[in-house]
Amino acid sequence: MSTSFTTLTIDGQALQGEAILRWADDLVKLYDDASWTVEVQATLRELCSNDGSISAHTSGTTGPPKAMTLSAMDLRSSARLTGHTFHLRHGDRALVCLPCNFIAGKLMLVRGFVIGLDLHLIDPAGGVLNNLAVNDRFRFAAMVPNQLHRALQDDRARVERQFEIILLGGGPVSQALEEDLQELNVDVYHGYGSTETLTHVALRRLNGPRKQAYFHALGDITFELDERGCLVVHTPHLRTKDHVTNDLVELLDEQRFRWLGRHDNVILSGGKKIYPEQLESRTAGLLPFPHYFMARPDDSLGECVGLMLETEMTAAEVVPEVIDLLRTVLEPYEMPRRVTALDRFPRTPSGKVIR
Repeated sequence: MSTSFTTLTIDGQALQGEAILRWADDLVKLYDDASWTVEVQATLRELCSNDGSISAHTSGTTGPPKAMTLSAMDLRSSARLTGHTFHLRHGDRALVCLPCNFIAGKLMLVRGFVIGLDLHLIDPAGGVLNNLAVNDRFRFAAMVPNQLHRALQDDRARVERQFEIILLGGGPVSQALEEDLQELNVDVYHGYGSTETLTHVALRRLNGPRKQAYFHALGDITFELDERGCLVVHTPHLRTKDHVTNDLVELLDEQRFRWLGRHDNVILSGGKKIYPEQLESRTAGLLPFPHYFMARPDDSLGECVGLMLETEMTAAEVVPEVIDLLRTVLEPYEMPRRVTALDRFPRTPSGKVIR
């Protein structure tokens, strides 16, 4: 029996079967084969095929991306969990502004099928507000942090008028962005998840009176720690029930945790554990260069904090300014003892820096 997805509403028009694929073909032609439209077309062809499964890849942040096949049953379960969590209903307007060659964009299309959302698709590049009419209104949208940051810089009032719920994913949220959200009249959440878990399995409310310090599990999902202190995710709604991660967390109980950073990245300096991602949450937006922290060998400390900067200037040229800025947000033991400048960082296909 076919398990494919059959009905999708786009801009108020309910499409079924072959009409969905014709719409996708027309989208590709309208935008002259732009890569984002080809990705939408390919995902819809998979979803509308006989078994409704889709292909996906892990992010590649900590190793070569791994190919996966996600079943229609798991896709439906994930979409229903999202719908229940955010109280989404048939006909709710939702914005698709993430590329569909990655899991977050693919799942937005799946949610359209399963929940009956009315989808509006735009080019993920170029600024969200630049690609929307000022009278567009959306009950739900998923973005990466940089998209929301740019939208707030472009027109904060428009963001408040046009969006009701925004889900952030794809990377950490900086302390500066989180502070900027506190007076925003939009419900903003940060999701924790992966390709293997079919996007978010936990959420953290970032603003408003219900702001949360910890990620909270969705549905019947539970958490525990392995012997390394890394998070293990139990997903009873998916075919694969257990997922071992490389994420170091502070586990409050089986349904709540605070993310600390990647096990691969932790710096052991003079008996202290330093989490680079925690430093970066404080320095994002502060330093005038893309950057990250990492462990560097040190004769006295074993390891020390190293700082990598993406700039065409030399380290000697930028270090005085950078160190002065870092002193305003870092503790003395967190300050970098080694600074390296590179013209360009290597990145994954999704744009994440390869440390």
